[in-house]
Amino acid sequence: MHRLLLPLLLALAACGPHHQMQTPTDFVRFEKRSDLAMITADGVRLKSREVRNYPKADLAFWTDALKRHLIARGYAVQRQHAFRTAAGQDANTLEFLLPHGAEDWVLSETILVCGDSVVLVEAAGPFERFARVQKAVDDALPSLVRAP
Repeated sequence: MHRLLLPLLLALAACGPHHQMQTPTDFVRFEKRSDLAMITADGVRLKSREVRNYPKADLAFWTDALKRHLIARGYAVQRQHAFRTAAGQDANTLEFLLPHGAEDWVLSETILVCGDSVVLVEAAGPFERFARVQKAVDDALPSLVRAP
């Protein structure tokens, strides 16, 4: 059932609070955007969005649902790790590989469940470019908070 619900969840517009986090090394923020959006000089992108936690479920459910959804579409799981934000929020990061043209790309999805919302922090780029900034992204993610 959760396979059918994930596309609906992902399609919902983000209408909740905006997010802030430390800017990872080599990234710059998009200055004219109020939401969290960053990019490196060579095109690795990072952004956040928030969707309804519907059906209401926990972090384990949404992590499993996202993983199953992307595997069914041809993504290969490269890495998964759990961490806690500085604000005490449990989070999971899933990294996937997908062939894109002549190169492999990485899609990193970080998931936090905040009551009635699911926060997704997404980063993506060609494998070699992403590998250069992966540690910086990992180091910055625990600083994620909802903006006042």
